[in-house]
Formats: sequence, structure tokens, C-alpha cells
Amino acid sequence: MKTWPKFLLLILLVLLAACGANAETSQETYTVDEQTGLPLNPDTIPEGDFVVEGTISSMNLTPQSAPEFVLRSPTGRTYRVRAQALPDILYDDGEMVGVANFVQGMQVRATISQEVGGPETGNTTQLVTDDLMILR
Repeated sequence: MKTWPKFLLLILLVLLAACGANAETSQETYTVDEQTGLPLNPDTIPEGDFVVEGTISSMNLTPQSAPEFVLRSPTGRTYRVRAQALPDILYDDGEMVGVANFVQGMQVRATISQEVGGPETGNTTQLVTDDLMILR
């Protein structure tokens, strides 16, 4: 009668060992941006900041104080990003872009961070940047 609990304990240990053997921790390897040392165009959103270089796939420029852009990386991954005010978005040479000059397909670069929104956004995490730059 005393062997029954030992048998159950042995079965439990075997099951735990089997589950542990199949558990893999998949760590994505990122391309690192040379200028910042941050992940560049990651396929999955990492913890902390990262850099996106790609094109403007779509945009919502209203309100001009908090425009939203969908940025597409060369791999096809898209990121919906809230950017700084339109007058603060410059070309990489420092020239102002001008509201009428924003078009889909423009090459951009931005350092992205994550921000948890308030109740109006359902407390979702948003991608934000304050250094979106148009590349010529």
C-alpha cells in the first residue's frame, strides 16, 4: 500500500521532466543599429526602445500636434507610431518638411518607445516617437 504514493510521485517527476525538456526559450536576434546600439526593425516588439527605418505606408495627420504613421520596414513588418507635432518633423538635413509635402512612400527613421495609454485607449501600449525624421 505504501508503494502507491511513491509510484504517483515518480509519474509526476517524469511528467515534469518531459515538460521541461520540451520548453524552449526562443530569443529573437536583432540587427543592431550602429548609431544607437538599439534593435533595428525588429520582427517582434522588444522590451525598451528600438529603431525603425522604412517607409511611410499610411498616415493620419490630424491632429497636427500628434500625427500617426504606419511605418513599413524593408522586411514588410509594420509599426503604427504616434509622432511628434508635424512642424517638428524635419528632413535629415534639418530642413522643415511642410504639411503638404507628406506623402506615402517617404523614407523615414525614428527611435520608438512604448507608452501605456490611459482609459481612453483601453490602457493599451502605444508606440511613440519624438524624433521621426524624413530621409532624402
